[in-house]
Amino acid sequence: MRSRSIVGLSAVVASIVMVGALHAGDAVKSGLALGEVATPFDIDDVTGPNKGRTLCYR
Repeated sequence: MRSRSIVGLSAVVASIVMVGALHAGDAVKSGLALGEVATPFDIDDVTGPNKGRTLCYR
């Protein structure tokens, strides 16, 4: 009986891995492409001399 439950559990794990691999899709792209320029963005400064102010970074 124990052997049967181990086989069943491994079948479930294998199924989960297979479904995950099928739905994984493309690799995640992080960051800007080479030569691409970042757009300006605002941040709320929480430390230093500008603490509590909103700053624009470009």
